[in-house]
Amino acid sequence: MKETVQAWELINPEGTIVLPQRENAAINSRRPDTLDGKTVALLWNAKSNGDLFLNRVGELLAEQVKGVKVIKLWEVDPATKRYGPGAFPPEVVKQVSDLKPDTVIGSQGD
Repeated sequence: MKETVQAWELINPEGTIVLPQRENAAINSRRPDTLDGKTVALLWNAKSNGDLFLNRVGELLAEQVKGVKVIKLWEVDPATKRYGPGAFPPEVVKQVSDLKPDTVIGSQGD
């Protein structure tokens, strides 16, 4: 019997990946040590119930984190409410960046 060579791709279960540098968009992906006094932007991809989840995240942050400012991006700029390939072109990334959030929390729905 002849052996068959198999190729395996190992996937990181943490859900973190290294993205290539985007053209015309400076992205700082470092996480702050604390959210105290920080600005947190909530990013919804427009799928069902993602906004409900993020609204609750915003409530909990306001209750539990001292001096946190929460920005619901879909309310400030509806152009951020999208999904799929090419959902965040450089101009949308810049619009979010211009709000100067310390971190962005994204959510999907369904």
